[in-house]
Amino acid sequence: MANELVLRAAGQRLPAKSSRALAWVEGDTLVRLAQVRGESLVQGEKLREIDYLAREAMSGHAFLKGWANHLAGENPLLIDELKFFKDTARLAKADILADTVVAFRRT
Repeated sequence: MANELVLRAAGQRLPAKSSRALAWVEGDTLVRLAQVRGESLVQGEKLREIDYLAREAMSGHAFLKGWANHLAGENPLLIDELKFFKDTARLAKADILADTVVAFRRT
C-alpha cells in the first residue's frame, strides 16, 4: 500500500485499524475504476452496433429502391405498388433500430 510505504520511509508505522481502512479504500477505488472503465467499453460497443445497424438499414433501403425501380420500369401503377413494400421495409428497419436503442438504454 502506497501510504504505508511513505510512513515506513519516514520511520513511522500506521495503526492496524487505519492500515485496514486504507487498504479497503484502495481496493474499493480500484473496483470503482474498473467498473467505470468497463461501462465505457460497453457504451462504445453499443454505439458501434447502432452505427452498423443504421448502415445496414440504409444500404438495404437503397438496394430495395433500386430494385423496385428496375422491376417497375415506366409503369406508374407498379411503381406505386412497390412503394408500399419499400416503405414497409423501411419502417420495419426503423423499428428494429429503435428497439435496439431502447434495449441498449436498459442495460
